[in-house]
Amino acid sequence: MVLMIQGTASNVGKTIIATALCRYFAKKGVDVVPFKAQNISLNSIVSDDGGEMAIAQYIQAIACNKRPSYVMNPILLKPDITGSQLIVKGKPVEKIKNKKYMYSSKEELLNVAYECLKNLEKKHDLVIVEGSGSAAEINIKDISNMAIAKKANANVILVADIDRGGAFAQIAGTMVLFNKEERKLVKGYIFNKFKGDKRLLLDFPEKFGKRFNIKFLGTIEYFNHNLFEEDITPFKEGKGDLKVDILKLPHISNTFDFEPLFLNTNARYVENIREDVDLIIIPGTKSTIHDLLWLKEKNTQIKKALSKSAFLFGICGGYQMLGKKLVEEKKEYEGLGYLNSYTYFIDKKTVRNVFAKEKLFNTTIKGFEIHHGITKSFEKPFSKLYFNKKVIKDGAIKDNIFATYIHNIFHNNDFLEKFLNFLRIQRGYSKKEIVVRTLEEEIDKVTEIITSSLNMKEIEKIVYSFN
Repeated sequence: MVLMIQGTASNVGKTIIATALCRYFAKKGVDVVPFKAQNISLNSIVSDDGGEMAIAQYIQAIACNKRPSYVMNPILLKPDITGSQLIVKGKPVEKIKNKKYMYSSKEELLNVAYECLKNLEKKHDLVIVEGSGSAAEINIKDISNMAIAKKANANVILVADIDRGGAFAQIAGTMVLFNKEERKLVKGYIFNKFKGDKRLLLDFPEKFGKRFNIKFLGTIEYFNHNLFEEDITPFKEGKGDLKVDILKLPHISNTFDFEPLFLNTNARYVENIREDVDLIIIPGTKSTIHDLLWLKEKNTQIKKALSKSAFLFGICGGYQMLGKKLVEEKKEYEGLGYLNSYTYFIDKKTVRNVFAKEKLFNTTIKGFEIHHGITKSFEKPFSKLYFNKKVIKDGAIKDNIFATYIHNIFHNNDFLEKFLNFLRIQRGYSKKEIVVRTLEEEIDKVTEIITSSLNMKEIEKIVYSFN
């Protein structure tokens, strides 16, 4: 069985609704798995089987109580300044121009995606498929909405963002743009992100549904959550005494690295560093050289903060930029020069899950690496990685400056508490216990909110009906 969640636009809430449905059916004992044919995201992670996949399908797999696999997201596009890196079944294939990708034949990739979906469908009772962007972009060759739905004969639920206004028109316009075969697949629709009194909708959603022979499945009120976002949305602000400025690089990636900081510090994404900042973070990026040029314009602010005993932490691309030189295609670029290190970019991409022992507090940390480039550092290492029975030095420590290739480092609670309290003591604050919110707790919270707002009996009927 295949249930597909499609949207009238990007950011209408497909991902979080699919996640909630994954957990709902898993709790009912259904053998359920997630799937998204194509994802466009700079928030990626290493799957349990060693490939690169979008964070959204990773979380959906956890919601299903399944081991995350790149098969659940067989096509991933990671945009940069020249186009996108195309990742197929967990492995980088090529860099491709956006126009060429959008308008050239995608039949081969559609077949790859459908083969992955078919294999999941054979092995499991239910596959919950998430669409991509708007389901009715008639100017783009579709491989992740109705194209995959038709191949799988999936039952489709449409999601509209009512907060944007024109939610009825969103659904109507989408249905009009679908052809007759596609309209038959749509079984129901959902309004998401409602702010206000739902009673004001009266019975118009039900009446409207009859016009297109689809069921109105409910209205979900707007709510805040702490699940990692598929898209980069660097506009949040944490609460706390310790001031943490995360530099909003033009091509910032893997922002979910910093979610624990927003729970425990006054963390912000910034373009200009605060005068009284305690910790500056240079995050990962999809375009290291391009963002280095942007970062150099902020170097005076960094130096000023360091002169006031602030701390500096570079992660992945941020680590590379802290060094003396970066070499790409035989061309040398001057780094920020804070570390005695040199980075050489190569075609081969490092994608791996790692365990390490960090050297600040000697805690064991779990994370992953996704990067091009090899860095040779002459500083004290930040950690030692244990990978394939090898011990590998990682990162650097120099005075108030730390650097590592390891993503997800702040999700290691023992390290996080020791690190933040170390900073607090150094910066004149008192120690605190950290606030911890587990991924499982957040999934359960989101699932309860969403499923209590929907007609789940009707959704179950849709799941178990056949086209």
